[in-house]
Amino acid sequence: MLRKRIAALALAAVMACTAVVPAVAAGTSAPAAQALAEDNALVAIRIEATDNAVYGSPVNVTIRATPEDTQYIAVVLGVSGEAKGFVTLLLPEKVRILLELIPLPNSMAADPANTTNFNLYRYLKQLIDGNDVSVLIRVAEELTALMAVLQYYVPALQNVVTGMNSALELIRRYLPEGLVTHIYMDEQPVDSGSYVAGAVTLNKGDVNTGGLAIFKVARKSEGVRQYWSQQTPAAMTVEEAQNFDFSAVVEVDGAILQNPRVSYTYKKKGGFLGLGGQTTSEPPTEPGEYTQTAVVEGNYTTQNISRSFTITG
Repeated sequence: MLRKRIAALALAAVMACTAVVPAVAAGTSAPAAQALAEDNALVAIRIEATDNAVYGSPVNVTIRATPEDTQYIAVVLGVSGEAKGFVTLLLPEKVRILLELIPLPNSMAADPANTTNFNLYRYLKQLIDGNDVSVLIRVAEELTALMAVLQYYVPALQNVVTGMNSALELIRRYLPEGLVTHIYMDEQPVDSGSYVAGAVTLNKGDVNTGGLAIFKVARKSEGVRQYWSQQTPAAMTVEEAQNFDFSAVVEVDGAILQNPRVSYTYKKKGGFLGLGGQTTSEPPTEPGEYTQTAVVEGNYTTQNISRSFTITG
C-alpha cells in the first residue's frame, strides 16, 4: 500500500513540477538552489534552548549557523523523563520554503477540509507527525527515493535528501532500541525531561564543527499541591477498606488536575519494632496497621504526603 501511494505521489509530483518548474526556476527556486549548493566549507552549528525551562512554559530551541546561510536539519531527541521518546526535526526557513514550492494534488491531503495550497512540506508533516520513528524510517526511505526523482526537476532537493538520510542516522544512533517514540516536524519540545539535540548540514561536503547540545525541561512545582480525596478514620473494617477511596487529588494553579500521575505505596507494620513489613502498590484489604505514601509523577512535582491507618478484622 505504501509503495503504491508513493508511486502515485511521484507521478502526481512530476506532473505538477513539470508545469510549475519554469516559473519556479525563474523566481524563488533559483536562489534557494544556489544557497543549497554552496562550495564545501567549514561550518559551525550552535543549538540553544530556553534557559531554566519549566513544563507549562514555552520552550524554544534555536539554531545558529556560521556562515549564516548554512542549511541544515536539526534533530531533537527526548532521552529521559516524560520527554523520553519525543523526536522532532527542525528545518530552517529556506528548506521549508523550498518544500512548500512543490505543489501536490489536494486529494493527497489527509484533511479534505484543509487542502488549500497543499504541497510537499505539508505532505511530509502529515506523514511524520505523531508516528513512531520506525514508521518515519520506512516512509522517509521511500520519500528519499521519491526525492531522487523530483531532483531532476528541482536540483536543490538532492541536498535535502542527503540531510534527511543523515538525520535518520542520528536518530538511529541515539534512540534506545525498542523505545516507543513519537516524531514530529517543526514542533518544539513540551514535556519535562532531558533532551539531546544535534544538526546535520545539507551540503554533503561541509564539515560541521558543532557538537551535540543537552538541555532539560524541569517538572512544574510552583502552584502544585496534593491532598487526600478522603480522610481515613482511625480504624476501618475490611468491608470499609474495600469501598474506601485511597486516591490523592492534585491541584495545579488552583485547578484540579484530571487523571493525575500519582504512585502509591502501602507499607504494613510487622515484625520486630514494626520493621520488616510488606510493601505493596495496591490498596490493602486485610487487617493490619498501614502507612500510605503518595508521590506525584509525570510533568508535575510537589511534596509527598503520608498517613497511617488501621484495618480491623
